[in-house]
Amino acid sequence: MRVPSTRLYWRMALYIGAALALFTVLAVGSVVLVASQELANYTATRHSPLGREAAAVLRAGGRSRLATWLATEADVPNGVTVYIFDAEGRDILDRRPPALYADFIQRSVVGPAAAPDDAYRPVRLAPQLVAADGSSYAFLVLPNRISLLGNVATTLGLLLAASVVVGLVAWLIARTFARPLGELQRVVREIASGQIGARVPAAIAARRDEIGALASDFNSMADRLARLIDGRSRLMAELSHELRSPLARLQASLELATARDPGALPDRARIEADIHRLDAVIGDVMRYSRLDAAAPIARRLVRLENLLADLVADEDVEARARGVTLQLDSERGLSVVGDPALLRSAVENVLRNAIRHAPAETAVDIRARRAGTRVELLVADRGPGVPADWLERMFDPYARAPTEPATSGSGLGLAIAQRALQAHDGAIRAQLRAGGGLEVVAWLPVAHLD
Repeated sequence: MRVPSTRLYWRMALYIGAALALFTVLAVGSVVLVASQELANYTATRHSPLGREAAAVLRAGGRSRLATWLATEADVPNGVTVYIFDAEGRDILDRRPPALYADFIQRSVVGPAAAPDDAYRPVRLAPQLVAADGSSYAFLVLPNRISLLGNVATTLGLLLAASVVVGLVAWLIARTFARPLGELQRVVREIASGQIGARVPAAIAARRDEIGALASDFNSMADRLARLIDGRSRLMAELSHELRSPLARLQASLELATARDPGALPDRARIEADIHRLDAVIGDVMRYSRLDAAAPIARRLVRLENLLADLVADEDVEARARGVTLQLDSERGLSVVGDPALLRSAVENVLRNAIRHAPAETAVDIRARRAGTRVELLVADRGPGVPADWLERMFDPYARAPTEPATSGSGLGLAIAQRALQAHDGAIRAQLRAGGGLEVVAWLPVAHLD
C-alpha cells in the first residue's frame, strides 16, 4: 500500500494523531485521578481505629449495641460503607452488599467456620470482631463507587475535557480544510453567476499545500477566463463596428442607385430587407456582448406599465402586418429600479418573439401583476410552441427549436432578455400554454419607494 506524501495528508494525520494522543493522556490521567480519589477514604478507613472501636462496642454491649452504634454513632468517612457480617454472611443492619462483591464476601471475608482444633485456618481478608460469647463478626470496608467514571463531578469534568479536545480538533480541521474550501466554493459560484472579477483570497492561495495550489491554479484560470471574455467582447464590438460600416455604405449606394434609375434594381425590396436583417443581427450581437461582459448598468426608477404601453404602441404596427392583435393588461403603480433602455430591450425581444410565432387572427397577451415583492410579467401567444425539453434551452445564445425556421431572427433575442433581467436581479422562464402556444414569464424586484 502506497502512503500519500502530500502536505495535506500529513497535516490531517498530525491533527488526528494529536487528538488521539491527547485523548489517551486525558483518559489515563482521569483513571489515575478517579482511582486515587475513590481509594483515599477507603485506605484511611482501613487504617483508622474504627475497627477497634467496633470490637470494643461488641465486647461491651453485644450485637444489638453494635448495630445501633454502626447505624447512628460510627464516624464513617464519605465515600465508603462499613459492613459487619455474622458467620452466615448477613450484615447486622440487614443491608445487601453490591452484587459484584457477593462471591468475594462468601469465600474470602466470611468463609466456612473452622474447627478450634483444625491445623489449617483459611485467610480472612477482613478484621474479625469477637464478642463476649465467642461469636465472631467480619469488619469489611467497601468503597461506594468502583468505576472508571467516578462521581458525578468527575464524570462531568471528564466529559467537559473531552468536549474541549473534540472542539479544538474540529476547529483546527475546519480552519484548515472546511473554511478555505467554502471560500473556494463561494468564488466558483460568483464566477458562474457572471462576476468574473471574483478571486480566492491571497491568504488561501499562498498556503503551501494542495488547497493553496488549487486556489492559486483557480485564480490563474479565472484571470485567463477574464482575459478571454474581455477579448471576445472587444472582438465582437470591433467586428460589429467593422460590419456596420460597409452595411451603411451599401445602404447609401442602394439609395443612390435607385435615385438615378428607379427601375435598375427590381429586387431592391429584398436587398433592403436583407440589409435591415443583417443590421438587426449585428445590433443583437453587440447588445449581447455588452451584457455578457457584466458591465455596470444604470439604476433609475422605471414605471413598468408606461414602458409596456409605449412598447405595445411601437410593436402594434408589426403585429397588425402579421394579422396579430396585442392585448395589454397591466396593473398601475408597478415600479422597478433599473436601466430603462435595457429593460425595454428585454421585454421587446420577448414580445417580438411572440409576434413572430403567433398565427394570424390570434392575439398576443401581455399581463403585468404585482406578486409579493416581485413584479410578474407574462407574454403569451398561440403559436406552435416548442418541445418540452427546449423550454430551458431556448434562452441559450443562438439556440433554435426544431420547429423554428433558420431565418427567424439572430437567435440572441431571448438570450439578451435573460441576461438583461438577470442583471436586474430578475429571472425568466418559459412554459407551454394550455390550449397551445407558449408563455414566457419574467420577474423583477419591486422598487421600494419609502
